[in-house]
Amino acid sequence: MKTIDIKILKQYPEIAKSITLQVSGSDLISFADKLVQDTAQEVEARIQAQNEPDELLTRQQVAEMLSVTLTTLWHWDNKNVLKPVRIGSKVRYRRSDVEQALINKGGQRDE
Repeated sequence: MKTIDIKILKQYPEIAKSITLQVSGSDLISFADKLVQDTAQEVEARIQAQNEPDELLTRQQVAEMLSVTLTTLWHWDNKNVLKPVRIGSKVRYRRSDVEQALINKGGQRDE
């Protein structure tokens, strides 16, 4: 009996379409256990990431991170693309908000 690494099938899904597998019950149980374990670890990592305090970035850091000018950043604040956090007279941005804005905008620049 031949074995194939599942990573190969993930990397080349067209190969997976033409393969017929014969799986023993014990192999299926092992696979299911591994899948559940991997999923639990991923969920735990996400929960921990959500519970960590979010890093606050300066205007300059965000502008450099997004490769935009401070003026563009100001316009994005006014358009609610980004939501600044005001601490006294200082303006900061949550890293998670900046990353989410990138996802929502699809990486498009709005200068």
